[in-house]
Amino acid sequence: MTFFRYIARRVLFTIPILLGITLVSFLIANAVPADPINVNLPQSQLNNPEIVAAFRAEWGLDKSPLDQYLTYLGNLVQGNLGRSIKTRQLVADDIARFLPATIELATNATVLGILLGVGLGVASAVWRNHWIDFLARTMAVIGVSVPVFVLALVFLSVFHAQLGIAAGPGRLDFTMDEPAMVTGLFTIDSLAAGRMDIFINAVAHLVLPSIVLALYVAGLISRVTRSAMLEVLGMDYMRTARAKGVREIIVIMRHGLSNAMIPILTVIGLSYGNLLAGAVLTESIFAWPGIGRYMFRASTSQDFPAIMGVSLLIALIYVVVNLVVDLLYYFVDPRLRAN
Repeated sequence: MTFFRYIARRVLFTIPILLGITLVSFLIANAVPADPINVNLPQSQLNNPEIVAAFRAEWGLDKSPLDQYLTYLGNLVQGNLGRSIKTRQLVADDIARFLPATIELATNATVLGILLGVGLGVASAVWRNHWIDFLARTMAVIGVSVPVFVLALVFLSVFHAQLGIAAGPGRLDFTMDEPAMVTGLFTIDSLAAGRMDIFINAVAHLVLPSIVLALYVAGLISRVTRSAMLEVLGMDYMRTARAKGVREIIVIMRHGLSNAMIPILTVIGLSYGNLLAGAVLTESIFAWPGIGRYMFRASTSQDFPAIMGVSLLIALIYVVVNLVVDLLYYFVDPRLRAN
């Protein structure tokens, strides 16, 4: 199978997956025993039949569930995700406004988590049963076991409120103006605009939430890295490399880590997908205007168009992340290229 046929087959498989996600999301959203009218209309208007009827007609709630779903699919084919009941804006515009904040946070947290997790995992495997191994495994257990919202509250309370050495909630200080939107990533847009003051402030606000999420990611990566490295450290090619006089650091990193990358890439992809899907609690605690907070508000207000749009986005994120990981497998594992 050629490389391009491999990609084409995986892309074609995404179509039925996304259609299935829209159906499941629609069924779950309609199965919730709550009426969006009671949530979105003021109490004074609920007793007015004309206003209630107009609201139902505006949002298609007067149609049967089947008609609602077919209408949604028809709009989706045209690239229309609908209009949010809560914000009164196009769902696509809302996603374009909130998603870059999540991408910026998730990317920084994942990169930091990879550096910390791979480093701890390799050290733990190389110095097995040493105090370094014990320390690395303890940090991994803490990162995975302690709830993210607990770490977020502790970090925010200690480093921002008490010590005052870290920036508080939000993407920028209240006194700072947002940079002109190009990518929606404040760090990149501020550099593009030549505003180093905004860049420094944006990085400062990224520190705490990135560390909180990175600790969880690092815990997962560290455990998988340690397990994968322990499997390859005893392989014949490792002993052969040492017998040839290759430096130990090269033996570990080039011959060991490179051959242990398959499971590590898998957990990295899943972790990044999870963060992109929206770290709701972290974004809420740090007042981070990302897709997680948007989804939470849509859920609490029974905003069906927004719920459907974000669900489709999350499914697409996982499909794309898994596709990228599969492509990385193709380059990392020579056996796939041979087949």
